[in-house]
Amino acid sequence: MDGDNDAIEARLQRIRILRLIKLRQRRRRRMWVRPVLAARDELGEFSHLVSQLRSDPAAHQQYLRLTPAEFDYLLGLVRDDIAKEVTNMRRPIPPDERLALTLRYLAAGGAMKTIAESYRIAPRTATGIIYEVCEAIYQRLAPLCLRSPTLNDWHASADDFLELWQLPNCIGALDGKHVALQKPAGTGSIYFNYKGFCSVVLMAVADARYRFTYISVGSQGSESDGGIFANSDLAALLRRHQEVGDVLPPPKALPNTDEELPHFLVGDEAFPLQRHLMRPYARASLVGSEADQRRIFNYRLSRARRCVENAFGILAQQWRIYRGSLGCTPEKAALLVKATCALHNLLRQRDVDADSVSRSYAAVPAERDAAPTLRGIGRMGANNHSRETARVRQALTAYVNGVGSVPWQRAAAGLDQ
Repeated sequence: MDGDNDAIEARLQRIRILRLIKLRQRRRRRMWVRPVLAARDELGEFSHLVSQLRSDPAAHQQYLRLTPAEFDYLLGLVRDDIAKEVTNMRRPIPPDERLALTLRYLAAGGAMKTIAESYRIAPRTATGIIYEVCEAIYQRLAPLCLRSPTLNDWHASADDFLELWQLPNCIGALDGKHVALQKPAGTGSIYFNYKGFCSVVLMAVADARYRFTYISVGSQGSESDGGIFANSDLAALLRRHQEVGDVLPPPKALPNTDEELPHFLVGDEAFPLQRHLMRPYARASLVGSEADQRRIFNYRLSRARRCVENAFGILAQQWRIYRGSLGCTPEKAALLVKATCALHNLLRQRDVDADSVSRSYAAVPAERDAAPTLRGIGRMGANNHSRETARVRQALTAYVNGVGSVPWQRAAAGLDQ
């Protein structure tokens, strides 16, 4: 009996060994690198196109959105983060090719597989490279181009809004957008928003020169709009200033008056009216004896608020990944968005240094609507506000209709027709 059991056990052991051998044979690579990919150095897009574009800065900028000098500067920042060790097995993809692959994907949009094939890199390898480089771009550029504003930064922003858009004490324009995603697997409806598609939310503040001074990305599209803003670190920052008063600049007198008002952000009707967050008058209140003054206030506020809308328009115009739904996880989508926002600020700084506010990228409303991946947000909370908050808006309304008026505001507000 024991002999029979030993024979059965030996037979089972032989079967297990044979299965293991077959499994290992099945997993064994038929080739280390596919022949079509092995010709990357001779026929890949980086070798036969990108290298030649360096002699034509305008074409290089159109292809990668960066001039050769800007590309080299960015490469110097991220090289140590994206370079791989050379081994005896094979030579890794060099850092400049990794960066070019990533910038081309962000600039052209479409499927990562398409970009990978043109660069003759395996799709899975290219996907990993893009996410890795985007993380390095954000980590290196954020402290330089997207750092938390200081009091001096807020003061400089207020000066710019007064000079460029004739709105005193304004320190930034606030808005949010839904970034469209292909439905993430296994997430049910948690990313499905009220507009009818899956998304993560990008909330941003822009200065008077279309640069982002604050971004928050990653909130689920199904979250209530009021909850998104109330739970954001920006709302927490404003609440802290209400309690401590060390975040924003102190109140300042309006030009040519003795009326001191707090510094504030501007937003559209989606945001609640707060002491440090001004929004336009609702349509229902544009009646009666104060209707014209309120319409002019809404116009003057909208001039400043359009800075963030134009910033979103420029972002979508430069980086075409926003032209379609992002086919990745929400965490990876947030990484792509952060990298493009940091790159946006890098390029905007070039334009500011050239003393150009709008340049050729100032987006008109039609262009902003042409980016299907960026969709406006809805209401961001109830509009219940204190008397003090109403007094601040009323004082600002009186200012823009009095000593702070500009010659064209009545016609622009549609009152001289």
